[in-house]
Amino acid sequence: MKKIIALIFVIGLLAACGDVQLSERADGRDMRKPMSWGQPRVIYVFADDNVWKHAYPYLKQNLARYRFTTENESYFEVRRASSNAIEEFYKFNNLIFFAHYDSDEQISAHVKNILGESARNEVEQNNMAIYPVDNLWANDQLVLFLLADNEETLLRLNILQADVIFDHFYDKLFQRIARKVYRDANYSPGAFAHLPWMADIPQYYVVYAEDRENNFISYLARRREQPDRYFAVYYENMETDEVDRNWLKETRARLAWDYYDEDEFRDEDVSSRFYSIAGYDGFRLSGRWQNQKYMVGGAFQSFAFYDEDSQLAILIDNSVYYPQGEKLDALLELEVISRTFEIKKQEGGF
Repeated sequence: MKKIIALIFVIGLLAACGDVQLSERADGRDMRKPMSWGQPRVIYVFADDNVWKHAYPYLKQNLARYRFTTENESYFEVRRASSNAIEEFYKFNNLIFFAHYDSDEQISAHVKNILGESARNEVEQNNMAIYPVDNLWANDQLVLFLLADNEETLLRLNILQADVIFDHFYDKLFQRIARKVYRDANYSPGAFAHLPWMADIPQYYVVYAEDRENNFISYLARRREQPDRYFAVYYENMETDEVDRNWLKETRARLAWDYYDEDEFRDEDVSSRFYSIAGYDGFRLSGRWQNQKYMVGGAFQSFAFYDEDSQLAILIDNSVYYPQGEKLDALLELEVISRTFEIKKQEGGF
């Protein structure tokens, strides 16, 4: 019943904001709408004064979620949108609206007017609700409505559903990066004929190092005024699953030294965690690399997992070199590519 109410609400919301159904494309974009604009990792928030005062510290901490590359970089930046210029912000990439139903302040009143009775009925039943809407006023846009029956519940919603709020924008960010990455042609399946795996790798990544005898290949993307990005895959036969944090760390250290001309990392500069990618549960090692030979450094992330059917241990390595700027965007691009990795199905093993 709750899902039905939410669905009715979203349909009603879209209808309230104009007839958007007739010209939709398969990807959900409306050809009559403009593209959203702004920075893809900046989120604008509409909230009345007291809600903003108490919600902002938690929202900022939640959406930043600093990631250590060679320094701490935040996933998202939170900014308050001017309540006196709402129409100027309608076409931004990322928007959050806070509203509660016992308030007639400007933002709450505006949201209640937009959403109508369907939203009120949902909040009356459940005290709170979160509604993500794609491409509401512009294409490639995410608008998130946080609703509650009163201010206290609304502020609790902001804290208790922090992961849900973050995940909506995190997933949208990856969709945007994927759309950008795959505007260009990819390698054809034939390029992986000699390998037990394949992936959607753009052709602007060129083969950098290949050692067929030792099951390693890496690709380099080098474009003007952009970070150098390395995507690499190593695999080895393994009868039983011995992939763990130590295997990942030791294997990555060996590969970086051998194939990246003595790249290395220090234990204090990296961290590891359980991680799922490309449909596999495994581990991620990430942090800072350095090269004493050339006195340079950068950021990397490596993913390791085991495929039972092929009895292969896999290490996917993403490395970035960009002394003059932030590196998180490049790492996210490399993870988008890493997510497309798949083991070929083949009888008799490899």
